[in-house]
Amino acid sequence: MDQPASTFPEPGTKIIYREAIEAYDALERHAIGLVYNELFSPCAGAYDLLQAIDGAAEKYGVSDAAEISALRGALRAFSCERTSLANGVDGERFRLMQSPEKLDAFDRTHIFEVGVDGRKLIGDIKAAISLIRNEAELFDEYADVFSRKPTASCRIVRKRRRNEKDKADAWFARAMTVAMCCLTVVCSLHSVGEIITIAHLLG
Repeated sequence: MDQPASTFPEPGTKIIYREAIEAYDALERHAIGLVYNELFSPCAGAYDLLQAIDGAAEKYGVSDAAEISALRGALRAFSCERTSLANGVDGERFRLMQSPEKLDAFDRTHIFEVGVDGRKLIGDIKAAISLIRNEAELFDEYADVFSRKPTASCRIVRKRRRNEKDKADAWFARAMTVAMCCLTVVCSLHSVGEIITIAHLLG
Protein backbone atom coordinates (compact mmCIF):
# COMPACT_ATOMS: atom_id res chain seq x y z
CA MET A 1 0.00 0.00 0.00
CA ASP A 2 1.26 3.51 -0.89
CA GLN A 3 -1.07 5.37 1.45
CA PRO A 4 1.64 7.69 2.86
CA ALA A 5 2.46 8.77 -0.71
CA SER A 6 -1.17 9.13 -1.82
CA THR A 7 -2.08 11.16 1.27
CA PHE A 8 1.09 13.27 1.26
CA PRO A 9 0.28 16.96 0.60
CA GLU A 10 0.73 18.21 -2.94
CA PRO A 11 3.72 20.50 -3.68
CA GLY A 12 2.83 24.08 -2.81
CA THR A 13 0.41 23.10 -0.04
CA LYS A 14 0.71 25.20 3.12
CA ILE A 15 0.11 23.40 6.42
CA ILE A 16 1.17 23.88 10.03
CA TYR A 17 4.52 22.47 11.08
CA ARG A 18 2.98 19.71 13.19
CA GLU A 19 1.06 18.29 10.22
CA ALA A 20 4.06 18.68 7.94
CA ILE A 21 6.36 16.81 10.33
CA GLU A 22 3.88 13.96 10.64
CA ALA A 23 3.48 13.74 6.84
CA TYR A 24 7.24 13.84 6.15
CA ASP A 25 7.95 11.25 8.84
CA ALA A 26 5.30 8.89 7.44
CA LEU A 27 6.60 9.30 3.89
CA GLU A 28 10.20 8.69 4.98
CA ARG A 29 9.24 5.56 6.95
CA HIS A 30 7.30 4.24 3.96
CA ALA A 31 10.19 4.93 1.57
CA ILE A 32 12.69 3.20 3.86
CA GLY A 33 10.35 0.24 4.28
CA LEU A 34 10.55 -0.41 0.54
CA VAL A 35 14.20 -1.42 0.99
CA TYR A 36 14.82 -2.26 4.66
CA ASN A 37 12.95 -4.82 6.74
CA GLU A 38 10.79 -3.69 9.65
CA LEU A 39 13.46 -4.53 12.23
CA PHE A 40 16.10 -2.26 10.72
CA SER A 41 13.99 0.47 9.13
CA PRO A 42 13.51 2.45 12.40
CA CYS A 43 17.31 2.89 12.51
CA ALA A 44 17.61 4.22 8.95
CA GLY A 45 16.97 7.57 7.32
CA ALA A 46 16.69 8.95 3.79
CA TYR A 47 20.47 9.19 3.35
CA ASP A 48 20.87 5.58 4.49
CA LEU A 49 18.33 4.61 1.86
CA LEU A 50 20.25 6.56 -0.79
CA GLN A 51 23.54 4.91 0.18
CA ALA A 52 21.97 1.44 0.08
CA ILE A 53 20.48 1.95 -3.39
CA ASP A 54 23.66 3.66 -4.65
CA GLY A 55 25.74 0.74 -3.40
CA ALA A 56 23.51 -1.83 -5.08
CA ALA A 57 23.45 0.18 -8.31
CA GLU A 58 27.25 0.34 -8.30
CA LYS A 59 27.49 -3.40 -7.64
CA TYR A 60 25.26 -4.27 -10.59
CA GLY A 61 26.73 -1.69 -12.94
CA VAL A 62 23.72 0.62 -13.28
CA SER A 63 24.89 3.59 -11.22
CA ASP A 64 24.73 5.84 -14.31
CA ALA A 65 21.18 4.82 -15.23
CA ALA A 66 18.53 7.53 -15.51
CA GLU A 67 16.41 5.88 -12.79
CA ILE A 68 19.28 6.03 -10.29
CA SER A 69 20.15 9.64 -11.17
CA ALA A 70 16.52 10.69 -10.76
CA LEU A 71 16.33 8.98 -7.38
CA ARG A 72 19.52 10.64 -6.15
CA GLY A 73 18.07 14.05 -6.90
CA ALA A 74 14.69 13.21 -5.36
CA LEU A 75 16.12 11.79 -2.12
CA ARG A 76 18.58 14.65 -1.69
CA ALA A 77 15.80 17.17 -2.21
CA PHE A 78 13.64 15.33 0.32
CA SER A 79 16.46 15.23 2.90
CA CYS A 80 17.18 18.93 2.48
CA GLU A 81 13.52 19.84 2.88
CA ARG A 82 13.13 17.48 5.83
CA THR A 83 16.10 19.21 7.53
CA SER A 84 14.62 22.63 6.76
CA LEU A 85 11.35 21.50 8.33
CA ALA A 86 13.10 20.29 11.48
CA ASN A 87 15.07 23.50 11.92
CA GLY A 88 12.48 26.07 10.87
CA VAL A 89 13.18 29.27 8.97
CA ASP A 90 16.59 30.64 9.99
CA GLY A 91 16.76 27.94 12.66
CA GLU A 92 13.88 29.41 14.70
CA ARG A 93 12.40 25.98 15.45
CA PHE A 94 15.77 24.48 16.32
CA ARG A 95 16.30 27.11 19.03
CA LEU A 96 13.10 25.94 20.74
CA MET A 97 14.15 22.30 21.09
CA GLN A 98 14.91 22.71 24.79
CA SER A 99 11.48 24.18 25.50
CA PRO A 100 8.76 21.60 24.67
CA GLU A 101 5.88 24.01 25.36
CA LYS A 102 7.25 26.72 23.08
CA LEU A 103 8.12 24.14 20.44
CA ASP A 104 4.57 22.75 20.54
CA ALA A 105 3.12 26.24 20.24
CA PHE A 106 5.42 26.94 17.30
CA ASP A 107 4.37 23.75 15.49
CA ARG A 108 0.67 24.57 15.97
CA THR A 109 0.87 28.17 14.75
CA HIS A 110 3.59 28.39 12.07
CA ILE A 111 3.05 27.47 8.43
CA PHE A 112 5.29 25.31 6.26
CA GLU A 113 5.04 25.10 2.46
CA VAL A 114 5.47 21.61 0.99
CA GLY A 115 7.92 21.31 -1.89
CA VAL A 116 8.33 17.55 -2.19
CA ASP A 117 6.25 15.45 -4.58
CA GLY A 118 5.57 12.37 -2.43
CA ARG A 119 4.08 10.25 -5.22
CA LYS A 120 7.02 10.95 -7.53
CA LEU A 121 9.53 10.15 -4.79
CA ILE A 122 8.00 6.74 -4.13
CA GLY A 123 7.72 6.14 -7.88
CA ASP A 124 11.42 6.95 -8.33
CA ILE A 125 12.36 4.55 -5.54
CA LYS A 126 10.29 1.74 -7.04
CA ALA A 127 11.75 2.36 -10.50
CA ALA A 128 15.29 2.16 -9.11
CA ILE A 129 14.49 -1.02 -7.15
CA SER A 130 12.96 -2.62 -10.25
CA LEU A 131 16.02 -1.74 -12.33
CA ILE A 132 18.42 -3.19 -9.76
CA ARG A 133 16.29 -6.32 -9.33
CA ASN A 134 16.31 -6.97 -13.08
CA GLU A 135 20.09 -6.54 -13.23
CA ALA A 136 20.58 -8.76 -10.17
CA GLU A 137 18.91 -11.66 -11.99
CA LEU A 138 21.87 -11.72 -14.39
CA PHE A 139 24.51 -11.37 -11.70
CA ASP A 140 26.31 -14.09 -9.74
CA GLU A 141 28.60 -12.67 -7.08
CA TYR A 142 29.98 -16.13 -6.28
CA ALA A 143 30.77 -16.94 -9.90
CA ASP A 144 34.53 -17.08 -9.39
CA VAL A 145 34.15 -19.78 -6.70
CA PHE A 146 30.98 -21.79 -7.17
CA SER A 147 29.31 -21.03 -10.47
CA ARG A 148 29.97 -21.89 -14.10
CA LYS A 149 28.46 -18.55 -15.11
CA PRO A 150 31.25 -16.00 -14.51
CA THR A 151 30.49 -12.46 -13.38
CA ALA A 152 32.22 -11.08 -16.45
CA SER A 153 29.77 -12.97 -18.67
CA CYS A 154 26.85 -11.45 -16.77
CA ARG A 155 28.22 -7.98 -17.37
CA ILE A 156 28.69 -8.76 -21.06
CA VAL A 157 25.08 -9.94 -21.27
CA ARG A 158 23.84 -6.75 -19.60
CA LYS A 159 25.94 -4.60 -21.93
CA ARG A 160 24.73 -6.51 -24.98
CA ARG A 161 21.13 -6.12 -23.85
CA ARG A 162 21.55 -2.34 -23.46
CA ASN A 163 23.26 -2.13 -26.87
CA GLU A 164 20.41 -4.06 -28.45
CA LYS A 165 17.90 -1.67 -26.90
CA ASP A 166 19.92 1.32 -28.17
CA LYS A 167 20.04 -0.23 -31.65
CA ALA A 168 16.29 -0.84 -31.59
CA ASP A 169 15.69 2.79 -30.62
CA ALA A 170 18.03 3.95 -33.39
CA TRP A 171 16.27 1.80 -36.02
CA PHE A 172 12.89 3.07 -34.86
CA ALA A 173 14.11 6.66 -35.23
CA ARG A 174 15.43 5.90 -38.72
CA ALA A 175 12.19 4.22 -39.71
CA MET A 176 10.20 7.22 -38.54
CA THR A 177 12.48 9.54 -40.50
CA VAL A 178 12.06 7.49 -43.69
CA ALA A 179 8.29 7.37 -43.17
CA MET A 180 8.13 11.15 -42.77
CA CYS A 181 10.24 11.62 -45.92
CA CYS A 182 7.95 9.29 -47.90
CA LEU A 183 4.89 11.12 -46.61
CA THR A 184 6.43 14.45 -47.64
CA VAL A 185 7.16 13.14 -51.15
CA VAL A 186 3.61 11.75 -51.52
CA CYS A 187 2.09 15.04 -50.36
CA SER A 188 4.32 16.96 -52.77
CA LEU A 189 3.36 14.75 -55.72
CA HIS A 190 -0.29 15.06 -54.79
CA SER A 191 0.02 18.85 -54.68
CA VAL A 192 1.77 18.89 -58.07
CA GLY A 193 -0.97 16.69 -59.50
CA GLU A 194 -3.66 19.06 -58.23
CA ILE A 195 -1.82 22.07 -59.66
CA ILE A 196 -1.54 20.37 -63.09
CA THR A 197 -5.24 19.42 -63.00
CA ILE A 198 -6.27 22.98 -62.14
CA ALA A 199 -4.01 24.33 -64.87
CA HIS A 200 -5.68 22.05 -67.44
CA LEU A 201 -9.12 23.11 -66.28
CA LEU A 202 -8.22 26.77 -66.54
CA GLY A 203 -6.25 26.33 -69.69
